[in-house]
Amino acid sequence: MLKEFGQKYLGGDIGFSLVMHTWGQTMQEHLHIHFIVTGGALVSSPTGYSWNPASHKFLFPALLLSNMFRNRFCFEIAKLWVDDKLNTNDGALDVQDMLQQGLSKNWEVYIQPPLYDKEKLLEYLGRYIFRIAISNHRIVALGKDTVTFKYFDNRDDGKEKLMTLHVFEFIRRFLSHVLPDGFVRVRHFGLHNAGLRLKLQHARRVLGEPFELPAILKLKFLDWFKKITGSDDDPRTCKFCGKGLMLPVREFGPVFGWRLFFHAVLGFFSSWKLAFT
Repeated sequence: MLKEFGQKYLGGDIGFSLVMHTWGQTMQEHLHIHFIVTGGALVSSPTGYSWNPASHKFLFPALLLSNMFRNRFCFEIAKLWVDDKLNTNDGALDVQDMLQQGLSKNWEVYIQPPLYDKEKLLEYLGRYIFRIAISNHRIVALGKDTVTFKYFDNRDDGKEKLMTLHVFEFIRRFLSHVLPDGFVRVRHFGLHNAGLRLKLQHARRVLGEPFELPAILKLKFLDWFKKITGSDDDPRTCKFCGKGLMLPVREFGPVFGWRLFFHAVLGFFSSWKLAFT
């Protein structure tokens, strides 16, 4: 839908990346998606490419986008249901009632210009990629069976408060935000997608940037470690001799089925032979 709106209101290809966010301040379920959308579109014509910038105060009509997103989402759910591709928990889920409730409510699509510059914006959304539900600094106390942490109460003018949960409830809330295997938290579309890399380069050119895409900097572990610790000590140094470096030689993946049995038997006989020797 965003690509369609880009063609309709900006006359070309837009780029956008989405980050899924599933938790609120108290680790409750709060599923929503953040989008970063280009403030304009790459327009192609017989004479070449040009960039059509969006207004600083308007990108797309948010109310229309909200209603169309609701209707299309519910239509696709109904289509899965009719094609018997929707998991209804053996009929326990009343799909028709769910769709009626969904269509009767207003869905919210909120559009605003970035509150910060682009670097700050990417840094803000980057936190959702590598963190889950809660950061260590928010945990203030551990009891025998409880965990106490800080949170901001958005219903009370964002005041900072404390919440104490039983350890089982704390773990349940935390693990409810771990994504299923194969499910990704970030997706890229339009000009941000790898399939439109050439168009992205043309967009950079008409915006006055170098045609070639910038090289992605590779993170070096030792430089990163020294930066966050403020120490010049190499963490790979052997703690016994103080000279040699401990380096990874081989990684083993998960072992299942008959391979698990084979490795267990092999390990048993290896240890038995070592003990006998």
